Amino acid sequence: MKVIASVTSDPKLTFERVHGSDIKPSQSSFLVRTSYLESQKESYEVRLALRVLIPKKVEFIPGDLVEFQGRLINSKERRAAALLIADEEFLQLSKVGALGQLLAEIRSKFRNQAAAYESNSGALIPGMILGDTSLQSEEFTQQMRRSGLAHLTAVSGANFAIVSALVFFLLRLFVPKLGVRIVATGLILFLFLLLVRPSPAVLRAGLMALVVLLAIATGNRANAAAALSSAVIVLLLFDPFQGQDPGFILSVLATSGLIFLSPGIKEYLLRFFPPWLAEIVAVSTAATLLCTPYLIVFTAQAPLFAIPFNILSYLLVAPVTILGFLSVLTLPIPLISQGLLAIAEFLARWIAYIASLSDVTPTLSLSYQLLLITLALIIVILFVTSLRKIGIAALVVIIFLGVFSKVSFPGSTWRLVQCDVGQGDALVIKISSSSALLFDAGPDPDLLDRCLKSIGIKHLPLIVLSHNHADHYYGVSGALRKREIGQIWSNGNISREELSSYAVSKVGAGDIAKIDDVSLEVLWPPATSSQFSNLSGDGSQENNLSLVILAQVGQVKILITGDIEPGAQEEIAKRYDLSGISILKVPHHGSRFQSEFFLNQISPDISLISVGESNSYGHPDLDLLEKLRLMGSRVYRSDRDGPISLSWRFDEGAMGYIFTSRNMGRKWWQIQWL
Repeated sequence: MKVIASVTSDPKLTFERVHGSDIKPSQSSFLVRTSYLESQKESYEVRLALRVLIPKKVEFIPGDLVEFQGRLINSKERRAAALLIADEEFLQLSKVGALGQLLAEIRSKFRNQAAAYESNSGALIPGMILGDTSLQSEEFTQQMRRSGLAHLTAVSGANFAIVSALVFFLLRLFVPKLGVRIVATGLILFLFLLLVRPSPAVLRAGLMALVVLLAIATGNRANAAAALSSAVIVLLLFDPFQGQDPGFILSVLATSGLIFLSPGIKEYLLRFFPPWLAEIVAVSTAATLLCTPYLIVFTAQAPLFAIPFNILSYLLVAPVTILGFLSVLTLPIPLISQGLLAIAEFLARWIAYIASLSDVTPTLSLSYQLLLITLALIIVILFVTSLRKIGIAALVVIIFLGVFSKVSFPGSTWRLVQCDVGQGDALVIKISSSSALLFDAGPDPDLLDRCLKSIGIKHLPLIVLSHNHADHYYGVSGALRKREIGQIWSNGNISREELSSYAVSKVGAGDIAKIDDVSLEVLWPPATSSQFSNLSGDGSQENNLSLVILAQVGQVKILITGDIEPGAQEEIAKRYDLSGISILKVPHHGSRFQSEFFLNQISPDISLISVGESNSYGHPDLDLLEKLRLMGSRVYRSDRDGPISLSWRFDEGAMGYIFTSRNMGRKWWQIQWL
């Protein structure tokens, strides 16, 4: 398919993502408006909005005309008619005009100047000033989100409000008439808008800033509310798809908070705080109060410390924004521009540090159903006197039920936890209250880190990465976060940058170890490779090189199997006596490719299946689940049970071990601290 289209948004480089067993590399993502489409059979002159993904970094400017080759597929994005998976090679037919090129050059120079600092604080400044977040790492981006400071990393109404407030204040010294000052400030905002490019998000930010400015200048909430309504209508007429854009919704909510809640909060706080502090707390609290419910509905999470983090950052947002803006304006004078940026970067270190605190502070997670019920109960408690006692009792019961499962998980006597890491594996065997062995790391560092935090693990004497598939090793950086790490075992095929400073040992069949009361024996792979038939899927050869480890905790045997397929399973069953194994980590997420000979020889008491919700592989297989149950095995699967903990005790009467389990489940009423 040949596509000729005009670029309509800045290309952004996506982060690496795990897709099945593979890593989906970074790609440039941007929107275009087509003028011509040509397939093998037909051609069309048609105007369509497309999302383009191209497998390399590109630096187009909105307005560039480009010819792409690629394939069109369906897109879930409503503002795009389809998704174009473009080839690396393209033909640039024309460039945007001189003004667009000049603005792009300014952005590029400022970005390169900030990149020289090689720090999160340096990466933060282009986002705050020009909406350019390309320097930010994935980890820092996550920190900004978890801390509730993400609104600082893109051009927002706050940025415009700071610039306009500065101009409005300076003009006050020379221009006595209010109307003239408002018009002049609006012109400055327009010039600032051109500098950062008039995208829908920037237009939104500029209009919201004008609304706030009007509220401040007139002190009339009615005028500000009318202006806000007008701004929303204009923006939706300009781009109706913004009505589904989380950024647009959060911007409207934050602006509404500044108009309707901030004055009242400030008036109350003036009883206890000086005016400047009351203003800071009122602004942060008002915006957060209105945005948090939507964040919970949209992401099922809310940063618990968003208000204090915003308050602590607030004093430096304006200086960093002003200094960064002046640094952009003085780019033709490098010495001045670099000096201003150096001061801004130094001040921005505090904001970056505040964001980093989100790694050690909890995040509240609850379902939108629980949020709506809680809000309804709060309204009843506040406004319906006759039902107040019932409302308070119901709220107490919900909170108790919500936190009980978290308080009780994993239980004080747990010995094994299967983490819920989506479509991947991560199994933990306890050594002491804060120490454990980790078998595989799943696909997502944040999910693994969250699991280890929830069970209190600070020391990992051994990490085992079974094989070179991303759903088993990509999340290992989450395990490395502020934890003491001992040895790392692999099958020798894994090469990961995060592991370069750790001792990674290649192990295979015959290797043994004993850590505290846990004995480990590697059963597979053997020193000489075996040949098995390749199955449909994403890597039979590597699957069959998975480390298979028999762990023995006291007298309880646990077989941890990676992704081995039937050929390797049968070979292991022939080489070893697998009877007496109590717990089986079912191979390959419970796929249908399992050896009955292997399963029958084990006949486990407990079967653990680590699998993601609504995965596209059909895992776990229903026939396999039925076979395991007919063997008398209790099956736990993370897609339904969430994280699972097991404990056990020997019962002399039963002449065997009695296993007890706890799980977080996926219940709508749960509250979690992440």
